[in-house]
Amino acid sequence: MSQRSLIVSAIVVNVVVAAVSFLLFGWNGIGAHVAARWTARFSVLIFIVAFAQPGLARFIASVPSYATLFHTFVAAHCVHFAAVLIVLFLDSGNHFRKSPGAATATIVVGFSLVIASGITAGLRASPMYRAIHAFTAYFLFAIFMLAFGRHHFVPLRALAVLLVVALVLRITGVLQGARSTAVGA
Repeated sequence: MSQRSLIVSAIVVNVVVAAVSFLLFGWNGIGAHVAARWTARFSVLIFIVAFAQPGLARFIASVPSYATLFHTFVAAHCVHFAAVLIVLFLDSGNHFRKSPGAATATIVVGFSLVIASGITAGLRASPMYRAIHAFTAYFLFAIFMLAFGRHHFVPLRALAVLLVVALVLRITGVLQGARSTAVGA
């Protein structure tokens, strides 16, 4: 599958997730909250695969490139951000309206982290871009771990387990790549 079709597929699937949420729960605050939650969960699944790509590439020859998977995650997560904006408009009792400054800061910081991780994912030439990408990727990892590691709905804690597996795969893949680069040098 090409990079473009993978990214478009992620967007389409996450839009369908949001649409089904609205169909099942209505075009109201409840439907918007469900859409925001489920679009986030879908994009986290893509993040897990993207984050684990350095290790997965050792076992699966046809896994897409790291940059492609990270761009796919960013695209899916942008659909989530759109769902969050719909929550702001449809749910008059949400906590964002009670504290608009904190809500704006949260959305801007989160969106900036996601976009920065996507922009810097394919730019391996510069050490600065690599550092920015590493910071944003691990920061997003930490946010997702905090969100799912102690989730009140216990089955969703499985996402935290998958995140840990992705971290192990990532670290082993990166270390293996560093070792083979040193051996080949």
